[in-house]
Amino acid sequence: MINSYALILACLFYVFSAASAEAREWRSWCGAEASSPLGWHFYCDRIEEETEEEAQATKAPPATSATERIMATRRALEEARAQAILEPTPANVKTYLRLQQEALQSAASFSDAFRRAVWANPGLDYTLRRPVGALAKRLWTEERRAEREAALAGLKRRYGLIYLGSEKCPACRVFGPLLRAFALRHGLEVLAVSMTGGALEGWPEAVPDQGRAARLGIQAPVLPAVVLYDTQTRQALPVSYGVVAEDQLAERIFALTAREVGSDY
Repeated sequence: MINSYALILACLFYVFSAASAEAREWRSWCGAEASSPLGWHFYCDRIEEETEEEAQATKAPPATSATERIMATRRALEEARAQAILEPTPANVKTYLRLQQEALQSAASFSDAFRRAVWANPGLDYTLRRPVGALAKRLWTEERRAEREAALAGLKRRYGLIYLGSEKCPACRVFGPLLRAFALRHGLEVLAVSMTGGALEGWPEAVPDQGRAARLGIQAPVLPAVVLYDTQTRQALPVSYGVVAEDQLAERIFALTAREVGSDY
């Protein structure tokens, strides 16, 4: 009987030992141990993969953009202001004033950083192109005037002016003599055209229109009108309509003939 019990115990010990070894071997195949080369790919239960919804839920929320933050601050300030107007309690007014103070401080910080950046980077300083200070502006104006006078002096080599007027136009009686003085001062050639065929103030040599303006592609919806004619490209460039002062006339002609579009602003 004892031998029988011993035999049974021995058998049980062998079975459990084998099962334990098999379990260890199973765990090693399944990646439970660090030395496992196969992981869960070899007869093991797979870990459930995350669904797309779960993956999206676990992702960090996108960072708020600067524009969104500005809009949120603005909405909060407007809401606090409206709340303070509708319910002017000390707490509501205090909340609005605090938000307003924060907004003003942010604006002041930006303004200060802006000017410091301009000071340190002359390529970003627009006042170097168009000065605003009294001394710098005076020097720039003098240089500009000299450059403009030089451009007008050489204008007749390529350009001519066409003056369109009428004896029935009150403004033409004022502008005609002014344009005459301007042309003589700068040595400009001017073709005076009477749109109605009558005499023009200051221009006794004016010729009647008789379709001249239309043939040149010139339209004169308002009189008096001054047109710059390019003899090289045979194009007519409107300069002014109505009464214009001499300095404005000179500046416009200078911009049209000596400045590229977008370079002088």
